[in-house]
Amino acid sequence: MIKFFRKIRYNLMETGKTGRYFKYAIGEIILVVIGILIALQINNWNENRIQKKQLLSVYEHTLTDINNDIQELTATVKLHDSMEYIFKRVINDSITPDLFDVGLSRIVVNNPVATTLNTTGVNQLRALNTNDPLSHKIIETYDQMKHILIDNIEKSINQEAEELMRLFREKYDWYPEYMSKTIMQNNSSEGLQDYFLNSKEYRYHVINNYNTRYANYVASLKLSIATLNEITEELKVVLNKS
Repeated sequence: MIKFFRKIRYNLMETGKTGRYFKYAIGEIILVVIGILIALQINNWNENRIQKKQLLSVYEHTLTDINNDIQELTATVKLHDSMEYIFKRVINDSITPDLFDVGLSRIVVNNPVATTLNTTGVNQLRALNTNDPLSHKIIETYDQMKHILIDNIEKSINQEAEELMRLFREKYDWYPEYMSKTIMQNNSSEGLQDYFLNSKEYRYHVINNYNTRYANYVASLKLSIATLNEITEELKVVLNKS
């Protein structure tokens, strides 16, 4: 084919048909440009096809991660729901000795929180760096959960627990007893029980911890769960279409 075009050029030049030669040359250039554009289009199509296949694979992994995170966050909400009535009894100043048997003395210090989000799929989405709106939504959601809705509040809750334990250790003689056994209504000293039943100091710590846990933390968990459920439905639609 190349030899054929060269022969045409040669014949035109030999016969002195310069005008026709230039027209032919321009036409040949146009054909070359069109060929290059077609090749680039095919290359882009192949790259887009490969990227879409990679994205769908990452979406499948991400969907599994999100479902696991929903389960973990839901379990944390259920745990806090099961403890809330103890907090409310303390807040409402209706504490009775039977609350020792369900954890009255440890509701602030015995429930540290540390959520470990599954971010393998999210990190793979970052690496792909696509302009896909759903990818951006997933990444932004996990960034908000990590830096705003979950991690910071968990650090605050755990810090409150550490400060209260430090107070017990430095201020009260019953601290060794408190650390050595599970405190029940019939197995602990009078001084220890009097503190948790009647101390305004402990009541204020419980109230403060309740506000952090339920007004902020549990509300953030529920918001995160709702958003993740919404994303799972969007992922299922995309994967079902593939």
